[in-house]
Amino acid sequence: MAKETDKKSQEIQEQGKPRFRSNLKVVLILVILLVLVFLLSSVVFVAFRIGLVDRVLNSTVSDAASQTTVEEPAYTYEVPEIVVNLSNSDSRRFLSVKFYVGYDESKLAEELERRMPEIRDVVLEILWDVSLEDIYSPEGKEHLREEIKKAINDLINSGEIKGVYFWHIMVQ
Repeated sequence: MAKETDKKSQEIQEQGKPRFRSNLKVVLILVILLVLVFLLSSVVFVAFRIGLVDRVLNSTVSDAASQTTVEEPAYTYEVPEIVVNLSNSDSRRFLSVKFYVGYDESKLAEELERRMPEIRDVVLEILWDVSLEDIYSPEGKEHLREEIKKAINDLINSGEIKGVYFWHIMVQ
């Protein structure tokens, strides 16, 4: 009987050893993972602290923005302020618009100056049809910008308007 008890205790001890070793491996793996997580979080913290992450993100965003932006025009020409009555307005409301046009050809400045009465007339025709709702919506302003650009480009011969830049759009 003593032999059986010794045999059973020996089996229990042998079974316990591999169990202990497998538990030791699991604990060792967990400790290594915790150390790696700690090191990685420390590196990320330091990168944020010194601004490295912001620089990387900003350069990525600026690269994407530079690919989608339109080139800025070399020259701008100031169109004098234009004031019109707003269409379909029950009360007496006025729309005041001042803008610049952008272009790349230097010779276009002379033509813009010479044809300013025609340009003002075309822009007035566009503005007479503008409603208060058009002015307050971003889509309406963008549509107005494109319509003015197209109308001026239809008038001029020695170049092309690249953009219309509003100085102000004011309802009084």
